Amino acid sequence: MDDKKIKKKFKFRLPTAFTILLIITLLVIIISWIPGTTSDWIDDDGTLHKGGPAGIFDLFIAPMHGFSNKVDVIIFILVLGGFLGIIIESKALDAGIGRLVKKMKGHEIWIIPIIMILFSIGGTVYGMGEETIALYPVIIPVLLAAGFDTITAILTILFGAGIGVVGSTLNPFVIQIAVDNAHIDGLGSSTGIIWRFISWFLLTSGGVAFVIWYATRVRKDPSKSPIFSNKNILEKMFSISQDLPAYTKKRKVIITIFSLTFIIMIFSLIAWSQFGVSIFEKMTKSVSENAPYIARFYESIGNWYFLEISALFFIASIIIGFIDWKGEENLVNSFIRGSADILSVCIVIAFAAGIGFIMSETGMQHSLVNGLSKPLSGLGKTGFIILVFIFFLLISIVLPSTSGFATAVFPILGPVANGVTIGLTSGTITAFSFANGIINLISPTSAILMAALSISKVSYDKFIKASWPLITGLLFTSVLLLAIGTLLPIANNSPWF
Repeated sequence: MDDKKIKKKFKFRLPTAFTILLIITLLVIIISWIPGTTSDWIDDDGTLHKGGPAGIFDLFIAPMHGFSNKVDVIIFILVLGGFLGIIIESKALDAGIGRLVKKMKGHEIWIIPIIMILFSIGGTVYGMGEETIALYPVIIPVLLAAGFDTITAILTILFGAGIGVVGSTLNPFVIQIAVDNAHIDGLGSSTGIIWRFISWFLLTSGGVAFVIWYATRVRKDPSKSPIFSNKNILEKMFSISQDLPAYTKKRKVIITIFSLTFIIMIFSLIAWSQFGVSIFEKMTKSVSENAPYIARFYESIGNWYFLEISALFFIASIIIGFIDWKGEENLVNSFIRGSADILSVCIVIAFAAGIGFIMSETGMQHSLVNGLSKPLSGLGKTGFIILVFIFFLLISIVLPSTSGFATAVFPILGPVANGVTIGLTSGTITAFSFANGIINLISPTSAILMAALSISKVSYDKFIKASWPLITGLLFTSVLLLAIGTLLPIANNSPWF
């Protein structure tokens, strides 16, 4: 018998977002006891609030206040999760993509731009991500049969949706939550939307061009693929399956309603009054006065917020549930499963909002804003934007949660940016969208990336070897777009930047 002790290798693992946020909350509480870090403050109503250090029990009560303060956001996330759960249960997305790949037989190269553009639209509009994971087994066999490699499928799916999130235009998990936490008068989801749209278009175009170049190169010379040594094994593993769900008339209708729901959401979040369009406000007033049996308690399109959007997705969930009717219990369970899958995002937001609660109630937030505004204003608009972009890149490595990050940071950075230049908060939100989105495409802490690599049987180092030129291009283009953006008209209600 061997008497040698078997030593277990210690493998460092980054804590989850919950633990990181709780540690940050504790650090904030400890810092609040340092003289000069807290202060009294006067709110917009002229009321004096007494600041002061926080206690140990506040560490645990803070996330509860976070839940309370962000209840509208949490409701939206849970309802959106339920909506997606019903969509997934119907298998309409799988059937739609399956139909696409069958029609592209012999022209498989066109699958790449079509899927990337569709997924990028999903990313920029509503933060499409997790729901793409189920599509890898559908797309990988088709691209392999066409002479591409599994990395082509990863680049197509992951970067399709991911670049859309990088260039978020109306994605509520990025734009709306950041706007909500910045607390700047006049700032809305439509502020800076023109430059965000231009940025999304340019970033998506560049991403599509790169993936097509990579795919064509690998098909022409398979040895150029970083996973060429596993080519035969992967082709056997991902043989084409004929088990794709049929694209029935029912599923066509579901896809139509799915698309229409997001189109309505887009229209509802654009502040049309900033563009001189008043028809939606007139329609709302007419309905509430002349047809109150239809609706009374809602805002006009263009002024919708989380609760109105939640109601929209709830209605769509019920309609799709009835179209794909499998019984009342199945409908409810599908909705609950979808909500449960996204519950972790709600908890992260609550924990992040808890940090903001401590900083606000102790007066630390006001001390920080006042202390940082003057020195940072010396950097100028462009210098400030580039600096916060780098800051967002670094912090996103340890805190990849988009909504959680925005909730924790923008109560401070929003007012600071506005202090540097009135209206610069919107550009700071764009910088956050770029930085956090890029890091989530390459960081080992990204659950979507790790799931994609696991399903595709591709190691992390091989993925980086294939994708680093695109990542470098995204970083360079983001800095350039941000720098140009600071030269555009800037105001809290400007649609430009």
